[in-house]
Amino acid sequence: SATITAALRPFTGQNDPIAVFTKVAALAVANDEDEKRRRGGGGGGGRPVPTVVAKTTRGPSHAQAIAARAGIAAGAQPAMFKVISTAGTKGAAGALLEYLGTRPDEDGKKHDIEVFTSSGLSVETPEQRRALLEEWQEDFREAFQNTNFIEVDVELSGDPGQDDLHDALNAAFGSKPFVYARAGSTVKVYAYTEMKAAALAEALQKLDHENGRSGVLQRADDGITTRLKDAGVAGRAEIKAAVSTERGGQYFLQKFIRANAGVIKSDGEELPAGQRADKAAQALYASWKSDFKTVEPRNVYHVVFSARAGTDARALLRAAENVLAEKIPDHKWAIAHHAETGHVHVHAMILARSESGRQLHFSKADLYDWRATYAEKAREEGIAMVATSRMDFAASRPFNMRQAGAYERSRRDTRYSVSPTIAERVEAKRQAVFEAKTIAAYGAGISRGWQQTATMTRAAMPGSQADAGVAAFSAAIARVAAVQSSELRTTTLSSSREGTSLSPSVEKVDTLIDLTRRIQEIMSMELSPLELRRKIADVSKAFDRIDGSLSKKEDKQELAGIREEMNGLMNERLNDVRVQAATGGTGTADTVRDEGRPLREKDQQAKTQDRANEQNPRQPDKQAAPGTVAGKKAERQADRMERQNRDTQRSLDDDRER
Repeated sequence: SATITAALRPFTGQNDPIAVFTKVAALAVANDEDEKRRRGGGGGGGRPVPTVVAKTTRGPSHAQAIAARAGIAAGAQPAMFKVISTAGTKGAAGALLEYLGTRPDEDGKKHDIEVFTSSGLSVETPEQRRALLEEWQEDFREAFQNTNFIEVDVELSGDPGQDDLHDALNAAFGSKPFVYARAGSTVKVYAYTEMKAAALAEALQKLDHENGRSGVLQRADDGITTRLKDAGVAGRAEIKAAVSTERGGQYFLQKFIRANAGVIKSDGEELPAGQRADKAAQALYASWKSDFKTVEPRNVYHVVFSARAGTDARALLRAAENVLAEKIPDHKWAIAHHAETGHVHVHAMILARSESGRQLHFSKADLYDWRATYAEKAREEGIAMVATSRMDFAASRPFNMRQAGAYERSRRDTRYSVSPTIAERVEAKRQAVFEAKTIAAYGAGISRGWQQTATMTRAAMPGSQADAGVAAFSAAIARVAAVQSSELRTTTLSSSREGTSLSPSVEKVDTLIDLTRRIQEIMSMELSPLELRRKIADVSKAFDRIDGSLSKKEDKQELAGIREEMNGLMNERLNDVRVQAATGGTGTADTVRDEGRPLREKDQQAKTQDRANEQNPRQPDKQAAPGTVAGKKAERQADRMERQNRDTQRSLDDDRER
């Protein structure tokens, strides 16, 4: 079984990895800028892409990916940055700070170690740690109640009795409090839920611009429908509204009671017919509060910067401090090096709320940005490190600390067992084995990426052997892909001869191959932002269909990971298309005419045109001229939408904690 380490080992250490990365990155960036100018029709007079535009794309750029692959092949280590855990209470935060500031000796006795803070102080004693925690606690948020509510319409396929329907609704909504009203074959439900109502509300808003329900909304609908079916009632559930605030929850409960006759509570009692809607809603909401889930906010994050054994620990500590200073300049943090581990580990504790009141979050794109900054700061300290993507290496999916702990316990204690999936994942990751399913679906594309890297490395460093490792790794990927493809064909042929259907996993790979080819076609098309968004919506529906065909939980989880990665690539392409529209990439004449216009104005015009096209798809290329009455009206509408988006984003920042 081929491994990533074996494919790279013969070529590491032959060149200075930092020099390889720097030279390849410079050439790749120059080539990308030339390509952008060519796409723009030669306009721009050789102007570089403005920094503010370049930073709108999340995740690795094409040039960054090429340079990172070249650096890895030359011997650089991948940047390892992880969010380990969070703490919501003073006790949990105190335990985390104690973990940072103490280490056990050979006898197991704990002793204090030095912890450095964002203010430049050195904390070494229990008293100093308690004082630091008291200072941080002033910015802790209190625990809050989950106030997420949804309104659902259920279209019944049959005619279940009242008792059967009532029991099925209780099963479908997890015995959470709700009210419902039935009119013929339609059942309307207003329910408390632990789903994230803000995300559902955002998905519902997008229905105005996209065809069909998809993503989180479709999964929520399907979940309710499935639970109803399992409880013996066939029907189709659709979420019609979602709200995530206490005030909104009370208001829409009152509205539901006023709009529907014969409202029944989840305990089977019917609301009195003559009672005022506002009084009934107030009393009902008060009775529901005991069922509301209390949520501990993320007041503190525990993150770790790690590197290979033998890395200069002091240099790594300086790099980690520089990352924190750059990424979160207005957050408080504490950092310490734990010297007793095999790998070099620097642990940090971050106060989630900044001095300006902004809450820290880590999305997948954020994690890549942190890794990229970490690698950059490490290189500045002389550590050869680059930020990589799992897809570039067809690497096995990572495991978490809980899975690793369970696996280690199962090896020590025969009475304790874990699922084969967890055992395989832990072993595959530790042995750096190629992930077969990823190679089967994306091997050709991954190999092409490494071939491009070899060509770029050869051009950036002529006469050196720096490209040898890159070319060898590309060949290794191609060989494994050929083996996987052969096995897949053999399985397909065998199944056909025996007259049996393919396994779900093989069917999934076949479907993913087709979908991947479609995504590659979309990525290479010259599309407007609106056209690309519609293509992305079509891809999302295709992923939904694949997900619906899978039965195994692990297959669904794997598909979700692949889907997230593909969504990241397509959204990156969408950002690039929007940037081209914002910078006037439509020809020399347009570039000259747009000379001197602020970038913000160009970007706003592009967004305004995108929305105008959505409202009038028959005239996608017609655009109101800036300064005209129509143009000013469109810009005012765009400004309104931007303000609404900002308000929604602030609401989402709070709701992500729920």
